[in-house]
Amino acid sequence: MRKLIHAFCTLATFLAATHAWSQAYPTRPVIFASAMAAGSSTDILARETANALSTRLGQSFIVEVVAGAGGNVAAQKVVNAQPDGYTLLFVTNSVVSNQAMRKKPEFDITRDLVAISPLFEGNFGLYVNPTIPGNTLKDFITHVKANPGKINYGTSGIGGIVHLVSADFAIRAGLDIVHVPYKGGAEYMPATISNQVQFNFFDVATAQPQVDAGKVRLLAVASKQRLPGLPNVPTFEESGFPGYTPTFWMGLYAPRNTPQAVIDRLNGEVRAFVAAPDVKARYAARGYQTIWLPPADAQKRVADEVAQFNKTIDTLKIERQ
Repeated sequence: MRKLIHAFCTLATFLAATHAWSQAYPTRPVIFASAMAAGSSTDILARETANALSTRLGQSFIVEVVAGAGGNVAAQKVVNAQPDGYTLLFVTNSVVSNQAMRKKPEFDITRDLVAISPLFEGNFGLYVNPTIPGNTLKDFITHVKANPGKINYGTSGIGGIVHLVSADFAIRAGLDIVHVPYKGGAEYMPATISNQVQFNFFDVATAQPQVDAGKVRLLAVASKQRLPGLPNVPTFEESGFPGYTPTFWMGLYAPRNTPQAVIDRLNGEVRAFVAAPDVKARYAARGYQTIWLPPADAQKRVADEVAQFNKTIDTLKIERQ
């Protein structure tokens, strides 16, 4: 009985200390490794999330841009970081698709990173340089087929979500096009504007100013229904591509072996942030849906997407890197 009481007291002391430590976290600045180029939609959302957590937790969350390889460079930095909750990763599901695209992955996203929660989900649009003739997706496809191997498209990197979305579309449409990878949207959208590449898939929430300025044209959006903010833009389904509704999402990760108390604390703060009615409305007006999952469900979503991307890559016969 005495041993049992001692064990119980030891456990109670440990749990109390863990709870107290998690409540004290963070006691110093936290680094957010932002996986896409400065000025990209992902980077902007990373900074807004960092600011929200700074306010909620009373400690600085500092965004550090670590762009490249569709999120893999930033992910590797976080994988190698101390698992103490002071170096976190903010990235799109490009890092998930990258896992499936690698012949020999540098790390295992389902093992070496802990998904804290997804936060935002958005829609892709197909944008073309104004020199491309025609105003519809059908016109664009006709032009590309008349110029096999001469039309370039930009993405945020080989194996990234934008690459797979673009490749999937090319297969569905029967197009012979050339892939030009960049470090992020802040590079490949300007490349489309300057006609270095002729089209891209981009986040509709941030590209509209370029459309309004006549620098690019938006031909279709990848959503099940027309977007409220773009009622005159048809969906891919309306344009002859049933079932083509890929989305992208952004989430927060920590290194493996980060204390569960820290993961739970961050998850709870993320939930409080994205669930606030004014926050949901504010991001909806910008074209994003706020989302949240418990850590276990977030981790399952990552694992399920790795499996789905593997299936997509195999089906499309995309060569792994």
